[in-house]
Amino acid sequence: MSIQKTLILSLLCLIGTAFAQTNHTNSETPSEQKEEFNPSETIVHHILDTHDWHLTDIPGKDENGNRIYHPVALHLPWFFYDQGFHFASGTEALLEKGYVPYHDHLYKLKPGVSTEEIHIAHGQVEHFDPETMADSDAHVIDLSVTKASLQMMIVGLLLLWVFISIAKAYQKRDGQAPKGIQSLFEPIILFVRDDIAKEYLGEKADKYTPYLLSLFFFIWFSNMFGLLPINSNIMGNISVTGALAVLSFILVQANGSKDYWRHIIAMPGVPVAIVPLMTIIEIISLFVKPFALAIRLFANISAGHFMILSLVSLIFIMGKNGESVGGALGIMPITVLFTLAIFSLEMIVAIIQAYIFTLLTAVFIGMARETHDDHH
Repeated sequence: MSIQKTLILSLLCLIGTAFAQTNHTNSETPSEQKEEFNPSETIVHHILDTHDWHLTDIPGKDENGNRIYHPVALHLPWFFYDQGFHFASGTEALLEKGYVPYHDHLYKLKPGVSTEEIHIAHGQVEHFDPETMADSDAHVIDLSVTKASLQMMIVGLLLLWVFISIAKAYQKRDGQAPKGIQSLFEPIILFVRDDIAKEYLGEKADKYTPYLLSLFFFIWFSNMFGLLPINSNIMGNISVTGALAVLSFILVQANGSKDYWRHIIAMPGVPVAIVPLMTIIEIISLFVKPFALAIRLFANISAGHFMILSLVSLIFIMGKNGESVGGALGIMPITVLFTLAIFSLEMIVAIIQAYIFTLLTAVFIGMARETHDDHH
């Protein structure tokens, strides 16, 4: 399938998903009047991590003949700790244990509150008031697999399959020209090794190349995976980018040379009176670098998703939630063109951000390993 067909198909799926989510929201309104489309709610729902993997909505009718949409979603199991470990496979199972999942948070019911007071629709809890119905003394630690963490596992398995296949291809075709998937990824692997690792780490490049390759391909695959309509924005989750930044931070500090730590604790060549100030600045800089890594990746990837979803939302805003077909059709060509442009840009940003994160990690490691002998 060509890139153009892929972009158009992804855009249509994205529009269809947003439309289904809009109609599903309207079907839950008890009155006959439709609820106004809320673009902010739709966008935030797509960006945030959840315990349910929403795939699509199937149209249908209720008992009164009104159009409704039944969500098709993968309800991930709950695993949490509260005076012991607990496991539940769904909302009903959680309620039997005395816990309520609401807006992707897990609450313990206050003693005396009956589960009959809680309304459930399509497997989701509605009309729950945490302030009056939840036990404020309970400390529930949620350890469940979420949509983003499940997709990270899928990306990890995909990477294992890709690189095991490449390794086997090298063994079978030793000394021969690359072929198939090997020929696709070999230039990228060599680029990371030669233009990033060896460029900034010199003789010790081979020691850090596996980590840099893992970092680059995990970020790149996650970014590309997040561009598919039914998948979540993995790198748009600050906890994910923060975890990657922490790993790089630990690696940098663990490989710091004596001269590196000497420059941080007591900067040589400066007046004694300035040394305490310089030490404070250097210590702060230790944490600013990984913080900048996490925020840069998170902000750039999230911004693209916000822009695409905002453009798609214009169709529903101008269409006044289905009341103005002319308004929707009038804005659609402009929205489609701009969305395709942003989507194409996002495919480029996906690999650029993986490159920048990997490059800066290599630069920070190289700076930490630097000694006075390197200057001579």
